[in-house]
Amino acid sequence: MKLNQLFEYIIQYGMEADIRGKKELEKKLKKQKEKLQKMSAKEKKLFDEERLWNPFSDSRIINGKGNEEITVLAVGIDIETPELLLIDHLRKHGKKIDAALLHHPEGRALADLDKVMDLQVDVLERAGVPVNHSEAQLKPRVERIWRAIHADNLFRVERAAELLGIPAFNCHTPSDNLVWEYMEKHICSKKYDTLADILEELCKIPEYEYYAKKGNPPIIVNGFKENRPGKIVATEFTGGTNGPEEQIETQSRAGVGTILSMHVTEKSLEKAKEHHVNMIQCSHMASDVIGLNLMLDKLARHEKKLKVIELSGFIRVERK
Repeated sequence: MKLNQLFEYIIQYGMEADIRGKKELEKKLKKQKEKLQKMSAKEKKLFDEERLWNPFSDSRIINGKGNEEITVLAVGIDIETPELLLIDHLRKHGKKIDAALLHHPEGRALADLDKVMDLQVDVLERAGVPVNHSEAQLKPRVERIWRAIHADNLFRVERAAELLGIPAFNCHTPSDNLVWEYMEKHICSKKYDTLADILEELCKIPEYEYYAKKGNPPIIVNGFKENRPGKIVATEFTGGTNGPEEQIETQSRAGVGTILSMHVTEKSLEKAKEHHVNMIQCSHMASDVIGLNLMLDKLARHEKKLKVIELSGFIRVERK
């Protein structure tokens, strides 16, 4: 399968798993086309044409023409210059690797990370938080993220891939949507007597079990094992990065008892303690691995010969 075709499937599956629904995302894409038509010739030079078909600004091909044939992927949660050098080394020693699939964004995908964060409003609305509350709380956080990223050296990995001749693309929000959907279905929708029961259920998931054996299990960061969970949500699994800590309070007011999170900031933890919200940190890396595995399962339907080289925190777990 060609690289651009593989990437288009990633976007398609990310849209299908998105809480906003495919029609709403297509409406957003249509608005981008209308925006482009109204631009001056000068403005059009800076317009990112990927926004006309890809609603996930934090996921894109960062190196490659798109017509490369892909059957073997080196897959990692964080692939930077050291991992690219490793891939180059393996290729020189006879290992077939056609491209690198990153989870966390690099290059332009990282520069535009803040633009996917509005997804959090819809995730929180499902949890019972009014959109006017979450939108007001989210805006300052989005601006802080944008300013922080703007100062970064964003294009090191992209340039390294170019120099080494390694096609590379990343899958961030599309696979995060898949793991969010998975957690909502397999964990949040079930009833548990205690937080300890949730931990036990999480560790039945192969990726969490693997990381638990490595010393990085799901942990309770606020609450006690014997606590009753109440309403369980996975509101910190998709939407670019952590939202503002004020969202913990609004979720508490919406009746949320337990929040499942990939990773919990110290400020969010303080708010959770203040408002008596249980929080379970489900292991960031393991959660990202689940999302990538779910996406690779879908891609394998289209490319039967697809093979994976595991690196940078990734382990392949196939689900039928």
